[in-house]
Amino acid sequence: MSRPLNLVADPELAAVRGLIEERLHRWAGGLDAEGFASLLDPMMRRLLKGAFQWVGADEGTVWLADQTDRHLVAAFNSGPDAERLVGFRQPLNQGIVSLVFANEQPYCENEIAARSVHDSTLDKKLGRRTGAMLAVPFYFAFELRGVISCVQFHPEDGPAAPGFHSRHVEEISVTARLVERLINSRLISTAIGLEDA
Repeated sequence: MSRPLNLVADPELAAVRGLIEERLHRWAGGLDAEGFASLLDPMMRRLLKGAFQWVGADEGTVWLADQTDRHLVAAFNSGPDAERLVGFRQPLNQGIVSLVFANEQPYCENEIAARSVHDSTLDKKLGRRTGAMLAVPFYFAFELRGVISCVQFHPEDGPAAPGFHSRHVEEISVTARLVERLINSRLISTAIGLEDA
């Protein structure tokens, strides 16, 4: 017969909880796209890319909030246009990813071009037309830090994009939480000297 897991906070370590949280907030608050790219280790990248592939996304993007400049910045992308897309700045008052960030609620739409909240600036930059999109809030370091989005593009010829479903939203939401835990673990381990960044 197995014994139940009895994990409780160590009072000596709990005493420095506020200090660790403050350090993580300060560090994550100054994180830019380049810093985030170096934070994502191969396991996190594999987890994200696997989830994007499983939901049938043509590409997936992690957006980080730059609240001082009032933008979401594309910090990671899995698609063929990643080099052109990473660093793109989406105003926090425009588009669906900004809506997801503001409301902290997932979004899924399979006829995105018909929605007035869709900002087509990025489509024009890439020479593509988004057919379907899903987006979920992304947290780490104990705070909302951005959005993870997936898109399917309209093919130039042939049938429309197959679209996303509620199970796809759930998969990306779970993946966002897993990546959050992995990032938090890495940050805390580094902060207390168990790991080098």
